[in-house]
Amino acid sequence: MGDTPELNNREQWAIQCMDRQLVVLDDLTARADSTAAWLALERQAGSYARHLGTWLAKESIFPGARDRMRAHQVDLAGYAQRARDEVAGVDAEALEAARAGLGIRLAVIGKGGAGKTVTSSTLARLFAQAGRKVLACDLDVNPGLAVSLGMQGDQGGMPEGSIEEHPGSLYGWQLTGDMTPIQVVEKFASAAPDGVRFLGFGKIGPASEGGGTDKSAAKQSVAALVHLMLGIGEPDWDVIADLEAGPTTPFERYHAFSEDVVVVVGPAWRSAMTARRLLPMVEGRRSIVVSNRFRDEPDHPGLAAQFRIPFDPELAEVERQGLAPLDACPGSPAIVALRELASLFLSAAREAAPID
Repeated sequence: MGDTPELNNREQWAIQCMDRQLVVLDDLTARADSTAAWLALERQAGSYARHLGTWLAKESIFPGARDRMRAHQVDLAGYAQRARDEVAGVDAEALEAARAGLGIRLAVIGKGGAGKTVTSSTLARLFAQAGRKVLACDLDVNPGLAVSLGMQGDQGGMPEGSIEEHPGSLYGWQLTGDMTPIQVVEKFASAAPDGVRFLGFGKIGPASEGGGTDKSAAKQSVAALVHLMLGIGEPDWDVIADLEAGPTTPFERYHAFSEDVVVVVGPAWRSAMTARRLLPMVEGRRSIVVSNRFRDEPDHPGLAAQFRIPFDPELAEVERQGLAPLDACPGSPAIVALRELASLFLSAAREAAPID
């Protein structure tokens, strides 16, 4: 659909995003050749529908596009129904096995210093070591995830050729329109250890002239990376994202791609306060509270841990040195615990019901 003169730039961008979603769904439909592929199509249509709900909640912002959004809701429901029809005859055991084998969509959130980055990087590499295709995304302007994966800290940002300008998008940039999200990953994502692919926002650095800071790389990557993660519908890809510390990026729906959420909470009361603010923002997703760096402290009130990672001086020293934990202390108590957490996600016994 081309630009519509009566719509403003933001409305035109919203419609363009919806059109691109249909391209992704058409591509997934054309290539669907298994139960897992049809389940992935259903999941992708549902993810887009949840994201569309965020837009519709702000109808006053997009008044000229309201009818188009309502029509898009109907389109998305049609793709989901087509997928359900295709698997209607599959026996229950085979259906659950296929659903449990779908790629993981995981957002890791929490207060700064709680241990999000070590959790994200270690899980990503352990997933990849299990033979899975993994995209790890850093949604923070600090270089933590790249370093923790075992890469150089200056790697990150959407490379030239993966983004393009659009006046209606966030900060005026968006994902390039001539490739699907997975094609962007396969062409532009950096290679990390164990076969993990990596993309990030880009880092804030010194301005070349006049002093101050240069935020252009990070700003150009925001909308592109968020929509890229949302648009990866392939059944055999895992997507794991380390969100910026605190509630801002979850509030802005940067976790829209996810089905599972790990909320990392440390012993400090401020970490617990942040976790309590975050949990309502991820309702409707499978969430697990991970208590990290606890010694003998009890759980925070109202935040019963579903998983515990112990305080680990060896890991703390590895982090201080800027090393990849999985390489530098693979047998330390915290990494052993993270291996157990990875097993929970990788196990076919984990809860695999679709998310409404």
